[in-house]
Amino acid sequence: MLRRLAPGLHVLEQPQRFLGLEVGARMTVLELDGGLLVHSPVAVDPGVVASLGEVRWVLAPNLFHHLHLGPWLETGAAGLAPPGLAKKREDLVFSELLTERGSPCGEEVLVIPLQSFPFTEEVVLLHRPSKTLVVTDLVFNLSAEMPWLTRTAFWALGGYPGCRTTVLEQALMERELARGELESILGLRFDRLVMAHGEVVESGGRDALARAFEWLLPRRGPVMPYQR
Repeated sequence: MLRRLAPGLHVLEQPQRFLGLEVGARMTVLELDGGLLVHSPVAVDPGVVASLGEVRWVLAPNLFHHLHLGPWLETGAAGLAPPGLAKKREDLVFSELLTERGSPCGEEVLVIPLQSFPFTEEVVLLHRPSKTLVVTDLVFNLSAEMPWLTRTAFWALGGYPGCRTTVLEQALMERELARGELESILGLRFDRLVMAHGEVVESGGRDALARAFEWLLPRRGPVMPYQR
């Protein structure tokens, strides 16, 4: 069932297993002037969002969150994805491959493709009206209610407890490029942080993201001031 976080911002959560671990999954739906933007679709019928309006765009936000795209693309929505996904999913036709920061869905949303982590090619969204940053696997925020095996595995990977990255980011990110990208993101105006796996950070999302990347970012006191 859709859950409203703020005007124009909705999420839908489902159980999901990955490599034998229950990690959950979250789809985000944004009501924009031009229609609905569905981010990281899960295994539900597209009709679940019909009460909100027409789906105009569907975003596969990285190389791993793409399994349930088909039914949404069949609605006629424009498919958006990082470049590597077009090679991975040759069975799907994408309307636009995201390589540069911009607003292909209108000025309410800023789309930020990350170049520093080729392993995932993650695309981050800023929903300006609700001051919300939407990420996918960039950070995790698993709760104590998660199964013990999931918590143990993520603890071993550095991804638990709290809002954290894992050893994969530390090992595989191109650090100099990542510093610039993360500092740019932290300069944006957002307070809420929504991720695909774990609890939404309803307030203090910028600080939570900065703490998750303390291993990468230089020590400089408070996070950067907001950009306009």
